[in-house]
Amino acid sequence: MKSFDADLSEPSKNETDNSQEITAEEDRFDMSLILEVPRWKRVLKAIDLPVQFVRIGLLALIIWAWESRTIFKGWSPFSWLGWDYALFPEIIPLFQGVPSEAGEFLLEIWDDSLFWSDFWVTLQEALLGFLIGSSLGFIVGLLLGSFRKAAKVLSPFLIFTNAVPKIALAPILILWYGVDIASKVALATIIVFFIVQIPVQAAVSGVDPDLDVVATSMGATQSQKFRFVVIPGILGPLFGALRLSAIYSILAVVLGEFIVSKRGLGQRLLSETNNFGMSNAIALITILAGLALLFNAIIGMMERRFLRWQDTEARGKVVSL
Repeated sequence: MKSFDADLSEPSKNETDNSQEITAEEDRFDMSLILEVPRWKRVLKAIDLPVQFVRIGLLALIIWAWESRTIFKGWSPFSWLGWDYALFPEIIPLFQGVPSEAGEFLLEIWDDSLFWSDFWVTLQEALLGFLIGSSLGFIVGLLLGSFRKAAKVLSPFLIFTNAVPKIALAPILILWYGVDIASKVALATIIVFFIVQIPVQAAVSGVDPDLDVVATSMGATQSQKFRFVVIPGILGPLFGALRLSAIYSILAVVLGEFIVSKRGLGQRLLSETNNFGMSNAIALITILAGLALLFNAIIGMMERRFLRWQDTEARGKVVSL
């Protein structure tokens, strides 16, 4: 006769079969959870056709109002009160520019080697300012977020520097580094630095301490906690800051080129506006905006690559069984 302990230690055949059936059911359920969505469905979801149709409709409406010169007519938000004061007066024809003329200018400069030389100068300045500024901002934000005492010491200096109007720094940087690309890169670096440093520092400081405790209890080293706890926690704010930095790096170099520069799209844009070439200026502004969109798209691709673990139907939700 078997003892009670033996009965406890040796499950019956029925119990073993039942446990195997339960395990098989759990396996089938888990597999149903991780079935990959078909690629064509993911592509359609990423494209989001209804949103794209609305965007195209809005763009067509803007171009129509622009081409018909409707937007250049005077308008006042107080007209319904019977006031004659026009907050936005009518723009005289000399200063009006329309999309059709801007398109003709784009076709003209497409084969212009001087235009592409200016384009490359502005692109080079913006890229260097973005890369240097974002790298320094990430490193400093990471260090200050990790070492609170260092943050207390350096915060007043960083706040003071960030509070200085950046446009006031442009003439000084031009005097220091000349009219070539160095002064524009320096200006873009300073602007981008703070756009990245502040959110990264805040994100590192705001990492859930419970995650650190759990990782420590599981025997994680400092490097492992940094890789699996800190970095995933700051990637979202980091990519948001990079998107904004990409745009502001272009704005910074164009501002520097406005003040003084030998070459660049900013200098060409200033020349067109001084000569009342409004349609040509609009075309150049469109090119700069397109360059910003290109930067944003590249960063968006990187964001989707590094944050693939967030790209699920359950994003932002707690999945419970």
